[in-house]
Amino acid sequence: MPRNNMDVLCLLQEHGAILEGHFVMPSGFHSQTYIQTSLLMQHPNLAQKIAGALSEKFAKPADVVMALTPSDSILAQEVARVRGVRAIFASKDDNGQMILKHSFNIKEGENVLIVDDVAVSGRKINKAIELVGKLGGNVIGVGVIVDRSMGYLPLTVPLRALLSYPMQTFTAKECPLCAAKIPFTEVEELNR
Repeated sequence: MPRNNMDVLCLLQEHGAILEGHFVMPSGFHSQTYIQTSLLMQHPNLAQKIAGALSEKFAKPADVVMALTPSDSILAQEVARVRGVRAIFASKDDNGQMILKHSFNIKEGENVLIVDDVAVSGRKINKAIELVGKLGGNVIGVGVIVDRSMGYLPLTVPLRALLSYPMQTFTAKECPLCAAKIPFTEVEELNR
């Protein structure tokens, strides 16, 4: 079971999940490295091990495990299975706001563990924390497979990762890859 940085890093490398190129992230920032955790989560045995290790990082009980996007619902489902609770995922409405669809709900006072594949800036995570609060829930923490932030994330709850893998990101104006005229690398997952 992956319990330290080296285990998860090796799994990502073995499955070709660390990509090099010129990527435009969903946040709009540019990066020369992209981590595609879906290449791990497609294997049920690995998804189960990753979920078990992530769940162990939070002692507090949760009533709900919530993914930030439908594409991370496998992670939420597996962590929820370990914890014996239900799993839901957030979606975006027509205005790009984070909402719950599919009759998913969070009841007043429920404890919610948020899960995500990769944390970068914390903006999407903060939107999820805000959504849970508006619905009357309490976020006990955020679990991620990879924390690729460069340090401090402005969160009001604990964030715990299986792997810390800081990577520099750039605005389009400051991007050295753009300055070098390196073409963008297409990744289907980035277009979600």
